Amino acid sequence: MALEELTSADGPSFRQLFAIYAASIDPREQKPEAWIRAMVVAPEYRVWMVQREGRVLGFSIMAVAPEQRGHGFGAQLFRKTVAQALTPEGATLPVLLEVDSDREASSDRALRTRRLHFYRRLGCRAIAGLAYLMPLRGVGPAPQMHLMIYPEPTAPLALADLKRWLETIYQDVYHAGPDDPRIAQMLHPVPDPVTVEEPIS
Repeated sequence: MALEELTSADGPSFRQLFAIYAASIDPREQKPEAWIRAMVVAPEYRVWMVQREGRVLGFSIMAVAPEQRGHGFGAQLFRKTVAQALTPEGATLPVLLEVDSDREASSDRALRTRRLHFYRRLGCRAIAGLAYLMPLRGVGPAPQMHLMIYPEPTAPLALADLKRWLETIYQDVYHAGPDDPRIAQMLHPVPDPVTVEEPIS
């Protein structure tokens, strides 16, 4: 199994990747296909995929084909992907993940719980006290979510850094304003310095 960078939104690899994305993410949480295509070719993004014998098994948003779950592909892809999160000088960068919460009743609650356990086993930690609000378009309440970080911070995390990360997500990923009032709403109950959830035993 090899990790490869996807550099073109044309061809069968992108079609397979997007099919996995569409099947794995709740429709309200999905970005338009045009946005995903733009991310593939934008210089500020990297889209990684795992292929075997010409078939895409997963990609770096961490959506894995349903029939491939439970075989370790997701964990391998995660480790290979975060290994690429480096500064030009080679220093490790934090990786942020938007993960559905299992706090609310939903038809896929058991799957949400498995996803959270999956990321926690890999060393990801949820930002404590942060009720993450995904800036979705359309009507209806946003799903309850966690914002997780990898690796677990070894030093206190400043609230100003978390604010900057949220502004970057809103602006660069969702085309929303960095002054979106939901950012202040999320940050209001979060202490400074920021803490993360306790590791699982």
